[in-house]
Amino acid sequence: MTTQDNDDLRIDLSLNPAGLRLLLEAVSYRLERWPGGEPEEQKDLQNMQTLLQAAILEANFGFTGER
Repeated sequence: MTTQDNDDLRIDLSLNPAGLRLLLEAVSYRLERWPGGEPEEQKDLQNMQTLLQAAILEANFGFTGER
């Protein structure tokens, strides 16, 4: 699903826990091997990594901490 707001394209994804883990691994791999360059891209990857880690925790334990 895509939406546009203030000329910024936004794409919403729906992933299962395995997909979240794969995406986190890809983002982490990219950060670990950061070649330098645009600092904003690195910051975006760090933010994405944090969000993916939070999403995985939520998928594993839910909001209430129950499994």
